[in-house]
Amino acid sequence: MIKSYKKEELTGKTLTVLGPKNINELGKVICHEHLLIDFNVVFQNPPNPKELHLKDEKINLSNLGWIKKFWVSNKDNLLIDDIEISINEVNYFHKAQGNTVVDVTSIGLSRNPSALKIISQRTGVNVIMGSGHYIEKTHPDYFKTDSVHKIAEKITKDILDGVDGTGIHSGIIGEIGCDFPWSSDERKSVHAGVLAQKETGAPLLIHPGRDENAPIEIVDSIIRWGGNTSRTIMGHIERTIYSKSKLLDLANSGIYMNFDLFGHESSYYPLADSTYMPSDHQRIEIISDLIDLGFSNKILIGHDICSKHRLKKFGGHGWDHILKRIIPKMKKFGIKKRDIENILINNPREILRFA
Repeated sequence: MIKSYKKEELTGKTLTVLGPKNINELGKVICHEHLLIDFNVVFQNPPNPKELHLKDEKINLSNLGWIKKFWVSNKDNLLIDDIEISINEVNYFHKAQGNTVVDVTSIGLSRNPSALKIISQRTGVNVIMGSGHYIEKTHPDYFKTDSVHKIAEKITKDILDGVDGTGIHSGIIGEIGCDFPWSSDERKSVHAGVLAQKETGAPLLIHPGRDENAPIEIVDSIIRWGGNTSRTIMGHIERTIYSKSKLLDLANSGIYMNFDLFGHESSYYPLADSTYMPSDHQRIEIISDLIDLGFSNKILIGHDICSKHRLKKFGGHGWDHILKRIIPKMKKFGIKKRDIENILINNPREILRFA
């Protein structure tokens, strides 16, 4: 049965693809993933013309080493569309005592509500589905002509009424995608997300452009539009901000900071020449510094798996990486149990709770 909700019915709860749940049911949460996605919007031809043939090969052992470095240059690698593979991969997470996955595959990246519902039903893992729009390249045709209020209405409908008549509801607005500099339509997209957040009480998650100034510029706009930074997540912190002072400025805004690229260990980052990818150990160091500065209650973590090569079936680390390898490393590094519980349980519970 298709059910619509009023904002007040959701207040204090979280909204999964199986319906509203008590926040205490969330358990251990990874806060930025893509259980199914077509990510070919970021495809780039191989940098070496002699390797052009590799772009169309299926991922296999003979090309896996190359794909791990040039992961945006193989079309098959950028497509996760086999529900059985995703179910098996999520089962590894569940066996590692993981409970909830936030899937922020937004409109334009082949979001599949019915498949996400099946994955949740068959694995026993809570799945919270995203809404809103990714970067401008993925925007539907109506974006150029629709007002910000009309776009906000579509996001609101995804949450309160369900997506496209499926009766399956989004429980988070995002990931809302921005390039740098961000376009006028991307500004419209974030603004629409802020308006939909006010209407629904849902959390908002931002994909910032790949520039150190991008996150705080977006935060300033959210505040100007009357949004609430304490109900907002800024994603991809570790590939965006390297300056301690800029990171502190962002932390002081009250926003949640998502270190969501755990397992992405290649220092070469093909999506931006000016950007490097820190190691997992460096991520832990940055998180530890933020905890020491008093921001333990504003940190989230995830993997942002959006390509085959990071799944176990294709030689990757999988969705259990944080629970099986990163949390033990955090403990060895000296991060206290209470702070780990904040990052994995308490902080997600707070931000995913409808206000």
